Amino acid sequence: MKEKATLILGGGSALGLAHIGVLSVLEEQYEITSIIGSSMGSIIGGLYSAGLNSEQIYEISKSFKNTKIFSPFNLDRTIQGIFDGSSLLKLFLNWTEGKKIEEGKIPFIACAYDLISNSTVLFNKGLYADAMRASSSLPVLFAPYKFKQYLFIDGGIEHPLPLAFSSLFLKDKVIAVNVLPEAQKSACFINLESDETSKIRRLSRTEIIFDAVLQNQAYLAIRDIATFSPDIVIEAGMAEGHPFAFHKAMDFYNYGRVKALETLANYKEPRFITSIRKHYRNLIRYLPNLNIPVKDNT
Repeated sequence: MKEKATLILGGGSALGLAHIGVLSVLEEQYEITSIIGSSMGSIIGGLYSAGLNSEQIYEISKSFKNTKIFSPFNLDRTIQGIFDGSSLLKLFLNWTEGKKIEEGKIPFIACAYDLISNSTVLFNKGLYADAMRASSSLPVLFAPYKFKQYLFIDGGIEHPLPLAFSSLFLKDKVIAVNVLPEAQKSACFINLESDETSKIRRLSRTEIIFDAVLQNQAYLAIRDIATFSPDIVIEAGMAEGHPFAFHKAMDFYNYGRVKALETLANYKEPRFITSIRKHYRNLIRYLPNLNIPVKDNT
């Protein structure tokens, strides 16, 4: 009999396609009983909850085209974002066949952030498509999702790796999958003596914003890993991956599989859990002004 597990799938834009490769490994070894996701984690998790397996989700991901997601025919006329998100909602409705979360194969929660109440809202019912559209409404890129009394933006704004809500489901093994960039744990002083100038590629305004947002979210994810101590953490953020490279689904998928297999093998070593938890506790010591208590389960 397979061990039961709740999955926590984080955001990371196209980097989150690695979730599919991770899923392909986990579903072979665990009975996945529930999923909580933010942003891309809500999309992949929502599809799985709706009844698709990892292979079917992977086939969908290979159809991702930047021209389809970022179509000039779907520009936002309200100027609240570059795109209005209507094409995404249509895709989500099609992929989930208009199903409601209540009709899903397993329980599912998607995290979104409401600009009206300035708080996180959890979708545990209603259409998968609405939950996925709300949770993945990346600021600047997509207009906020107006839904009933809410105005939703990406759930990763507050909970990029929504471990805070893992206790809402049965106390199965909690497996968190983080696809965000690595957060640097140290700072350095400026060097005014060097005459060297860095050769960097020209970044667009959107890329600058997203690089900054993803790096900030990476620190929030580490904070929550250290605070809530999931049973297993799979770090599947591809360092050389680009957050808008949706056309490279195969690369992200393969990377996710490799990292999942490596991580599960590591966790079979008796001392690994103790060492990895110390690693995350040490990382958050460098985070300024958080003062968040860390639970020690070692």
